[in-house]
Amino acid sequence: MKKKKNSNTNAAQITKSYAIILILITLLMSSSIITIVGYRLVSNKRKDAESLMIVLKRSLVDNKPDWILWRSESTLDTSNTFVKVKVNIPNQAQKEFYSPHTKAFLNEKFHSWPLLKNIQYRSEQGVYYHTVDYDRSGHNTNEQPKIKYEIWLSLNNVVHLFEEILETISLIVAFSFLIGLRFISRLAQRLNKPLVDLTTATHKINNTENITYHESLPIFDNPQEVHDLSIEFNRLLGTLNKQVLHEHQFVSDASHELRTPLAGIRGHISLIHRHGEKHPDIVPTSLAYIDSESLRMQRLTENLLQLSRMDHAKLELKHFNLSSLLSKICKNYRQQITQHLILKDTNNIIVYANQDSVEQIITALLDNAHKYSPAKSTISIEVTDRFNDIQVKVNDEGAGIKGQDKWHIFDRFYRADQSRSQKINGSGLGLAITAQLVELNHGEIKVQDNVPHGSCFVVTLKKNKS
Repeated sequence: MKKKKNSNTNAAQITKSYAIILILITLLMSSSIITIVGYRLVSNKRKDAESLMIVLKRSLVDNKPDWILWRSESTLDTSNTFVKVKVNIPNQAQKEFYSPHTKAFLNEKFHSWPLLKNIQYRSEQGVYYHTVDYDRSGHNTNEQPKIKYEIWLSLNNVVHLFEEILETISLIVAFSFLIGLRFISRLAQRLNKPLVDLTTATHKINNTENITYHESLPIFDNPQEVHDLSIEFNRLLGTLNKQVLHEHQFVSDASHELRTPLAGIRGHISLIHRHGEKHPDIVPTSLAYIDSESLRMQRLTENLLQLSRMDHAKLELKHFNLSSLLSKICKNYRQQITQHLILKDTNNIIVYANQDSVEQIITALLDNAHKYSPAKSTISIEVTDRFNDIQVKVNDEGAGIKGQDKWHIFDRFYRADQSRSQKINGSGLGLAITAQLVELNHGEIKVQDNVPHGSCFVVTLKKNKS
């Protein structure tokens, strides 16, 4: 299985592909060179045979070849050339003339190659180029030829040259193939090493017993694709780690928030069991506490469920009149608070969002301002129409939020100024739910100081779909 696994790596596949391509290129190149060189050599021999044929015809004296004259006028080496001349004159006996050693040469039967009819081979003599020509008694080509010329020109030197070329090409190709295969294998392994190291690092993280959720993968400089991949993996890993830590913190905080009212409820139930019969006056007080804490737990549970649903929720966004919505919210909310609520002039402002969720956002911010502001202070809502978006500011005149708390104010269960927050009812989930709703509306929320004192929550919503 390990051998099979290694054969499926990128390095092995690159090496295999290179080997196949190199073999195909080598075969194509070798066959092309051999074909071209072979054709050129045989073509040269054909021209040599034609030249010898012309000289042979000129050396005929009284229908009889003069071999000495033929050899002397030939510019080529005729030592390995054989000639047969057949003379057929009407009313005379047929005569055949042979150059020296030709009869012995012709004693053995020739084997011709079908694709190259002029090429003949004999086991002891080698390869020869055979050409035939005629002299006829008239112009009619169907008449019996007067003289027939046959020449066998040795191709053995061509064959030897051809063999040397083939051997040289084979050696060069084999050497190049081995060197190239070695080089491409090392190159493929070097290019594949970052991926192997990335896989090893991922495997190590997956098998870590005491994982901290702060682990990251190594980032490689080369190749660029692996560099980009490792960066994206780390971004994904960071997001997942952040989500896991967030969920762990969420469970821990939820357990802590639920543990307090449960402990109080259990304490009062135990108190009723022990002293209820002898001191019936404590029963109404304990029941009131149990009712209050159970309602608190119910609200906390409902908020937790709402946050859980919003992690995967999608809102239907459309254009609506924000000015009308804010006027309606302020009209209803003024009756519930002791602070003075002001809605600064708004003039037919249109936003692209979910109207119900925006109403929930503004109401939650007003609740927060109401809880943390003095009874006779002022809460104001201000709307700013900008180029591409709309800003809604909810200002209060409370104690404000410290600088270090501004970074965590929208975290779940976070309560700024714990000693003061204990006196104020709440689960610590209101602003977390608000921030999640703003995100679902593709908007932004932030908190800043309200001059001269207090807090200012700024919600930015889009004008149009983009």
